[in-house]
Amino acid sequence: MNSRQSNEKIIRILSEMEPIREETDEERVRREKMTEEAKKNAVDEAPLAFPRKVAGVVCVALWGFSLVALLFGFGDLGVLLPFMLLSLGAVCGLNIPVFIKKGKFFDVIVAVVACAICALIAFGVLFVGGNR
Repeated sequence: MNSRQSNEKIIRILSEMEPIREETDEERVRREKMTEEAKKNAVDEAPLAFPRKVAGVVCVALWGFSLVALLFGFGDLGVLLPFMLLSLGAVCGLNIPVFIKKGKFFDVIVAVVACAICALIAFGVLFVGGNR
């Protein structure tokens, strides 16, 4: 995938490239755009990198456990669903600073909405859904 070293290598290669023939304005703009995109991807994803990885592992483990528990019938959806949704909301919420740093504002909006919906449904099921 995109690592910092591979992106820096791409930036170096694109900046040192000698055109085989005379490049047109369109090709020059496209090459500069590719260089700019590579620089944007080379941004260090240091904000919350470790918590994002931990939240991802917890989310996958919890979803896997819940799938097995519900499949074999020893789990209750009213208990497992809120924690599944909270872990998914945590993963969405922890990716927001990376999206902001990369300038992907539509992704920021989607992540905020997904995080809020997951949290609202989870707390609703956890606190209100258990009253029968």
